[in-house]
Amino acid sequence: MIGEILKEGLFWAALGRPREVMPFLRGKLLSNGYSGRAKEELEGILSELELFYERISWEGRIEQKHLRALRSFHREILALVSAGRRA
Repeated sequence: MIGEILKEGLFWAALGRPREVMPFLRGKLLSNGYSGRAKEELEGILSELELFYERISWEGRIEQKHLRALRSFHREILALVSAGRRA
């Protein structure tokens, strides 16, 4: 599910609306009761993701390098979320 939301954000960004998906994504991820440190790290990743979407918006197109970067964000988020659930 997170992967699909990230992809949707990528397409919104390419359409010039990079912040469309961020409120939903932040709400979905940050409201799950993670520890303070995990939540801070997740906020940092989401801030980086928002900047990434803004860069895509400036370019106005999606390239393979963007898809690879998105998969990296996805892995980071999943790793942090699963570690946060174990804590």
